[in-house]
Amino acid sequence: MANPKVSDASSVLLSELGNIGPILGPIMLAISLFLMFKGHEKLQLVAGITGAGIGFVLTPLAYTQIAEYGFEIRQLYIMLLLIIACGGIMSATIQMSIRIMAGFVIYISFAGLFEFMQSKGVEVVESELIQGTMAIVAFFSVRWMRNILPIFVSALLGSLGVMGGMLLLNGSPLTLMTTSNNSTLMMIFVLFTISFLYQYKEIKHKKKKQNADPKMPQMQQVGARGQVKTRTRRGGDLPDLRDFS
Repeated sequence: MANPKVSDASSVLLSELGNIGPILGPIMLAISLFLMFKGHEKLQLVAGITGAGIGFVLTPLAYTQIAEYGFEIRQLYIMLLLIIACGGIMSATIQMSIRIMAGFVIYISFAGLFEFMQSKGVEVVESELIQGTMAIVAFFSVRWMRNILPIFVSALLGSLGVMGGMLLLNGSPLTLMTTSNNSTLMMIFVLFTISFLYQYKEIKHKKKKQNADPKMPQMQQVGARGQVKTRTRRGGDLPDLRDFS
């Protein structure tokens, strides 16, 4: 058996997923719609699905490495194993996962920015001013990204999942989800924007509601017959010496 290349393995994996499209499509679509609009409420689920996405991306590479040792195993089985393993690890270490994902996103962003600046003739390495500015921006960007990352990731994964689920339901190949397909990219961008703005407004609305109507602690008082009476403390209540809560 010839050792497959990673690109060939990816094509085989996508075709195998297309064969189970009628079953996988509705499941992917339902989960993705939940991520698009309610993902910010389930950080553990977002981290787990992010890990599952990492496992999916690593599947062709892992399959290629296993094939070099002469083992014959379907990519679907390798994909399921990696999805469960990576998803479980990310879900169990959610806070660490958020930090890692935030740093990774910032690293990718700055790497792309460096390449763009160098292509324009700007020497980033030789400029201490640019290096210092980038270091300061990176520090604050990581902190900001950690706060916004759950919305960003859930919106991105949800948009990709909705697009993939629709392609599977229509019987279209998943290879249409490439950077060279402008119509697909535009649709994903529109879905991502809708999801991001909706979740961002939902979080702001919930914080505003909590600040406007804070939960007051309970008051406990002993009544005439020795019975304990409990009521919600109000903002205008004066201190009560009978309160032993």
